[in-house]
Amino acid sequence: METLYDVAIVGAGASGLICALECARGGKKTILLEKDTLPARKILVSGNGRCNLTNRHVSPACYHADPKLIESALSHFSFEDCWKYFENLGVLLTEQEQGRVFPATGKATAVADALKVALKEAGAELSTGQEVTHIKHAKPNFILTTKQGLNVHAKNVVLACGSCAYPQVTGTNSGYDLAKMLGHTLIPPLPVLSGLCLKETALARLSGIKCQARTTACTTPPEQAEGELIFTNYGINGPAALNISQAVSRALAKGPVPVEINFFPQLQNPLDFLKARLNTLGQRKPKDFFAGILHESIANLLIDFVGLHKQIPVQQQPMQRAFQTLVAWPVTVTAMRPWKEAMVAAGGVKTREINYNTFESLVCPGVFITGELLDVDGKSGGLNLHFAWASGFTAAQALKGK
Repeated sequence: METLYDVAIVGAGASGLICALECARGGKKTILLEKDTLPARKILVSGNGRCNLTNRHVSPACYHADPKLIESALSHFSFEDCWKYFENLGVLLTEQEQGRVFPATGKATAVADALKVALKEAGAELSTGQEVTHIKHAKPNFILTTKQGLNVHAKNVVLACGSCAYPQVTGTNSGYDLAKMLGHTLIPPLPVLSGLCLKETALARLSGIKCQARTTACTTPPEQAEGELIFTNYGINGPAALNISQAVSRALAKGPVPVEINFFPQLQNPLDFLKARLNTLGQRKPKDFFAGILHESIANLLIDFVGLHKQIPVQQQPMQRAFQTLVAWPVTVTAMRPWKEAMVAAGGVKTREINYNTFESLVCPGVFITGELLDVDGKSGGLNLHFAWASGFTAAQALKGK
C-alpha cells in the first residue's frame, strides 16, 4: 500500500527546508524531494559561501513584488523572528555593515547543516536524487512522479523549486513547468542581481577597480542604488549595479538602457564641492587636481573622456563637463550577464494566484508555492533568502492548521 504523506515538498532549498522542518515539527508526515544529490546547494553558495541569511532593514520597499504580499510574509516571519529562529537552531549569528547578517563562523555550512540536523530530528523524510517531473491532482490527493520512477502520494504539495538562476547549482525551469501543469500563470523569468554589460568598451580600462558610487537607471520610473561598484572587462558589477539590475533587465526588452554613475554619493552637493576645490586647487594639473578624491585610473579615463589637457592647470580649462561627468557619467547597458551569473530571477508564478496569508494556490487548493518560484525578487544583502524563509515558514503554519 502506498504511503500517504500529509505534505510533499518539491525542492530542498531555503523555503523548502524551513517548510519541511516546520511541518514535521507540527506532526505532519512530511517528505522533501530534491533533484540534486545534496540539499541546500544554493544556500551553500549564497553570500560568496558565507550565507547572508537576512537583513535588519528588510521591508516591502526592498522587493519588486506586491507590497501586500511582502507585508504578509514579514508579519509571519520578521527580521527578529529570523534571528531568533536560527539562534534556536544553534547558529551563532553576527550583524555586519548595512544590516547584513551572517553565521559567525563565516561559512554557509553553519546554516545548511543546522537545518539538515533539525530536519532529521523532526522526523521529516528527505529523498535526494529525485526530480519531480509530473504532478497529478487525483482528488482529494496528489500524485507526484519523479524522473527516477518514484510515485509519491500526498494530501498537500509545496512547490519550493526555486528559479532558473544559477543553473550550475540546481537552478532549473522544472518548478515553472510544474506550476503551469497545475494551472498557474508564469511571468517569463529574467536574470537579475547580475552584472551589467556596457556598450562603452573604454571602461574595460578600469577592470578590477572598486569604488563607492550611486547609479541611476534611466528607466520609467528611474531606479537608483548606492554602494560598491566594481568595474569589469564587460561592464559593471557590485551592489550599485546589482540593485538596479531588475529595472534594467526589464527595460532591455525595448533596447539599450542608459545609466548614470555618480562618483560622489556621500556628498549632498558634489558640484559645489568640485567648484570650491577648483577655487582653492585650480593651479594644479588635472591628474593632481583629482588626486585624493578619485582613483587614479578613473581620473585618467575622465581626462581622456572629456579631453582635458594634461599639462595645463585646471583653472585655465573649461571644467564644467568634467564635473558634470563625475556626478552623472553616462554609460549604456546592452545586456545582462548570463543566467549562470544571475543570483536571482525576476518573474515566475504570478503572485495574484496565491493566498497572501498562507501561500496556498487560489488556482489549485492544496498546492502551496514559496520562495523564488514566485514573481518576487529583492535587492542584494540577504533579502531574497529572507523571503524564502518567510514564505516557507508561513506556508508551514497554514499546513499545520489543515
